[in-house]
Amino acid sequence: MTVLNLKEINNERSYIYILSLISLTSCVDFRTLEKWDDARVQKKYEKARKAYYDKETPEQKRLRKKNSDICFKLYPSDIEKNKQCMKERGTPDFEY
Repeated sequence: MTVLNLKEINNERSYIYILSLISLTSCVDFRTLEKWDDARVQKKYEKARKAYYDKETPEQKRLRKKNSDICFKLYPSDIEKNKQCMKERGTPDFEY
């Protein structure tokens, strides 16, 4: 049996593989893995979303705010129509 040195593990697949092995050979519940994976995906989403909006110029940010106000007044409870309105006005929402 080989002992793994955690310093040698340097990518996400290795962590997932090790967690999967541990869960298969112990009493670890698969929900633990699902929560860990959900958190990892959420973190990637937030990072990509932040990068998307951070690259906008101040002028684009003002236009986005103005369009957001207009579209929300037109479609306060319809998310899909609100997104379409934003897209038509030249300020599409972030999509992952």
